[in-house]
Amino acid sequence: MDMAKKSLLSRLNPRLKWRGVRGIRYNEKGVSAVEFALIAPILILLYLGAVELSLLMRVDRRVTSTSSSLGDLTARLAKVTDDDMREMFAAADVMMQPYSARTARMRITSIVDNGDGNARVAWSDAYLMTPYSKGTILSVPEGIISSPGSVIFSEVEYNYDGALGGFLTNDQKLRSQFYLRPRRVREIERVSGGGAVFGPTS
Repeated sequence: MDMAKKSLLSRLNPRLKWRGVRGIRYNEKGVSAVEFALIAPILILLYLGAVELSLLMRVDRRVTSTSSSLGDLTARLAKVTDDDMREMFAAADVMMQPYSARTARMRITSIVDNGDGNARVAWSDAYLMTPYSKGTILSVPEGIISSPGSVIFSEVEYNYDGALGGFLTNDQKLRSQFYLRPRRVREIERVSGGGAVFGPTS
């Protein structure tokens, strides 16, 4: 009876029939651990990549906000002095927090159309960038500037090198541009003493 019962169980359950090396394929111990070991590195990479991406998006928002604020502050004025320009560039250090604006490249430009359809630079000031030369013709999107009329063109560039490392192989160059029309006058005057230095460190 016992032999017949054992033979029956062996036919119903191969695990009882095959032992030793041939029975390894029926051994499911440690399967979960193996699966986790295979999947864990991928999950960790996905998690760290998502964190890096969120940090990059956060910096990009700060760059956009700083560019918009620089243009908006300038567009509120009737004329811009060296002290005004110095204060606006210095304020960028606050706008960029918690990131430093001292490595950011910034430029504020007044673009004027005198009615001939050409957008020319009236004046330009910059930090860690080359200001546009007066009279330079720039290409602006259609409908941005009226003829005659003017706009303030603000630019901010920032290199993000990655907080975690290894996920971004190269520095990510973030750039934001804004066009804003003067609030109080048709064209904002620039009053400069010449040779002034602007920026977050000034």
